[in-house]
Amino acid sequence: GAIPLLMARAPRVDLYFAYYLGQDRFGAWPFLLARLIGGRDWTAEGLAAVLIAATWTSIFPLAWLSRQGVVAVGLCVLVPLVLALPEEVRPYLLDISQPYGWQFAMLAWTWMGLRGLMEARTRPAVWGWGAATTVAAGLTLWMSTSSLPSLIVFLGVEALRARTRGLTGWHRFAAAAIPLVVGGTFERQLRRLYHRFAKRNHGHEFRTIVELDRGHLGENLRQMTALLWTGPVPLAGVLLVLLAIAATWAVRHGRRGWSAWAALPEPAWLALGCGLAALAQLPLLVAVSHVRVNDYSIRYLAPAHALALVALGVLVLAWLAARVSEGVLRAAGALTVVTLAVGALTFRGPPEVKPKHASTRDAALEMARLAPGRLLMGGYWDVFHLAGLQPLASQMVPVPTPEDHQRTAYDTPRVKTASDLVWVQRREAPFQPVPLERVLQGVKFQREPEPWLSVPDYVFWKYVRASTP
Repeated sequence: GAIPLLMARAPRVDLYFAYYLGQDRFGAWPFLLARLIGGRDWTAEGLAAVLIAATWTSIFPLAWLSRQGVVAVGLCVLVPLVLALPEEVRPYLLDISQPYGWQFAMLAWTWMGLRGLMEARTRPAVWGWGAATTVAAGLTLWMSTSSLPSLIVFLGVEALRARTRGLTGWHRFAAAAIPLVVGGTFERQLRRLYHRFAKRNHGHEFRTIVELDRGHLGENLRQMTALLWTGPVPLAGVLLVLLAIAATWAVRHGRRGWSAWAALPEPAWLALGCGLAALAQLPLLVAVSHVRVNDYSIRYLAPAHALALVALGVLVLAWLAARVSEGVLRAAGALTVVTLAVGALTFRGPPEVKPKHASTRDAALEMARLAPGRLLMGGYWDVFHLAGLQPLASQMVPVPTPEDHQRTAYDTPRVKTASDLVWVQRREAPFQPVPLERVLQGVKFQREPEPWLSVPDYVFWKYVRASTP
């Protein structure tokens, strides 16, 4: 999470900040927006609070799409629980170093825009919904191009729903596809400009290679299938329950044909869209090499897991609304809200800071006191981490080692003009002193004989620019 934090704190912004620092893995517009609204003085906790708030705004479009009062109210409790409780979802959707929370929220808002565009009956309404949907689709795809399969699913579901409600002609359906085309074109052009700018100014394009993983599709399928069954609430189990419900509906009503689709209640359309959007993510994860290269991390399943849980939860809410009296539902809802409110007000967070984090924080604060504003060089896992724990007013300037070119910092040129710098060394066995001399960016620096600061986890060395003859 230190990299997004340092991006929000950066003294200047250029095209290099359009994506996550040193790669085009996901768009950085939330951090740019944070700077615009809240200035530069952010903390990791502050960005995390913004992410949680932004992610939970998905409640409103999902409730609006449900079109049923009891289900809409139930979603106000269901969505936060889906985001905050399952260990297959929470560590990834509510982590500022990951794109999935922002992606989940923007998917919901874009879906709402597609519904509004399909239902608009006046020209101003069509233009208004179209503009809003285009912005939402652009931000969704900028955040992650993996959103495209889910967006196509939402478009297809809304087209089918509109057709069952009497919408004819191809013009409106074509108009609904325009926001996705425009949003995708915008993201593609922005990425192209980002790569060109990064190549010209930093010597690297930072391009993520995403290609069909020929020769490994069978292995990818096996690995992803195994991942589907991991965790206390495995995604495969949720999807199987949804497929069983869909099969039961098809057996009971499928013979009615078009009239069966026309009679489908609104919560069912919401569940259908969420379920199909979750399924649409899976072929992509099997097909691209990026997932295999990153050791089949379970984090790639987090958006699909959240969508599938919402789909199942909506069906449960709709089933309860049809079979339980309104008074009982209101009482249960009020009790749930009160319980959650009491829990939120009484919860004070973890009882203590983890020792490793506390020692790193203390080292970061001490160095900020001793060397405010100086260059801090070393491995990028260390320099970004330490700088992110320092106050903005005395934050050191993190510059990864030249070997860590995939995280090349925008402040690398400052090495050429620095009179001195601090080199951080992690205490790991076997521990060896750092070199007496280093040549960085063509400039020779000499190490002072004694460490500037020595703590249990780190040693900080001062390097001074060598005098020229």
